Amino acid sequence: MSVRLLVAAIFLHLGLAPPAVMAQESQTKPKVTVTAAEMKPVSLTEVFTGRIEAVNRVDLIARVPGFVKSINFKDGSTVTAADVLIEIEPDSYEATVTEIQGQIKAAQAAKKLADIELDRQQKLYSTGDTPQAVVQKAQAQQGEADGHVLELQGSLQNAQLDLSYTKITAPFDGRIGLTDLSVGAFVSPEGGALLSLSSIDPIHVTFPVTEAELLEFRTRRAKASNTEPLKLQLILADGTAYGEMGNIDVIDTRVQSGTDSVLVRGAFPNPDGSLIDDQLVRVVVTDPTQDKSLVIPATALQRDQSGYFVFTVGSDGKVEKNQIQLDRTEGTEAVISHGLNEGDQVITDGLQRVHAGVEVSVSTPQNTSSAAGGN
Repeated sequence: MSVRLLVAAIFLHLGLAPPAVMAQESQTKPKVTVTAAEMKPVSLTEVFTGRIEAVNRVDLIARVPGFVKSINFKDGSTVTAADVLIEIEPDSYEATVTEIQGQIKAAQAAKKLADIELDRQQKLYSTGDTPQAVVQKAQAQQGEADGHVLELQGSLQNAQLDLSYTKITAPFDGRIGLTDLSVGAFVSPEGGALLSLSSIDPIHVTFPVTEAELLEFRTRRAKASNTEPLKLQLILADGTAYGEMGNIDVIDTRVQSGTDSVLVRGAFPNPDGSLIDDQLVRVVVTDPTQDKSLVIPATALQRDQSGYFVFTVGSDGKVEKNQIQLDRTEGTEAVISHGLNEGDQVITDGLQRVHAGVEVSVSTPQNTSSAAGGN
């Protein structure tokens, strides 16, 4: 009998598999990659649909009627507060101011004469040379002249105000929208808006949050050991993230009856004006205030009729199936609320080759990367 056959016979007599069979079995063990479940702080994120809103927005109208003399802007241009945007022909308004100024001078002269007459009649009355009724008449004439001066001064203020309205100025820094205004066009207060002006920086975003989500948020914040301000990020229509982070500005004080939601408003820097009024965006709200949670890679998640589960590898090298309760996923991580313990070895790669009870050959992500680096 050869030595090889003798060794095989001895192993069979002892109830053990021959070395060649053991080596073959080792080679056929499924290879899997595991990652340990760990406790760590995980931020909570929620995504909402929102709209950009200018902090200030106004439609400018003509406050006096007249023909447009000049337009001092281009559609879509940015302007500064107090810039003259539109000039209405001022000639008739200037003439009215000049006319009233002349009337005031005449009225002031008449008042001066009334003052002189009253003074003269009072002296005559003191010497007994004129009756009291004449003095009283002089007093009334003086009061009438004084009132006429005040009346004309009020008319002058109105005329000067109307003259100032011939220059339509920007009430704040902002960007002008599209207009169809032309030089020579007749405008009036009844003609409606001449142009719209919207502020640029900063800018608001409003988005609805359901009442249930708001209550859940407040409960979670109340239980947290420490709190940090919420962080906002915008996702634009093309899927790119806006470069500036924002913060919560105000939460509305009432629930929208039609949707049972509360409007939340955030504020964002907008220095280059890339965000525009009424733009549709997605708002990513991140709550960094979180105590430690049990976390595993989201790639480990499996699902069947009973719900979510993961495969783990026990100390004996065999696969176990663990039914879990998934709290949420955050990016590439899954937060587990029940069904796992810290340190459990969760299979993240090779899942298609395993089932409960099978013995596996285990590697970790660090070992896998090291081996790859060695190649």
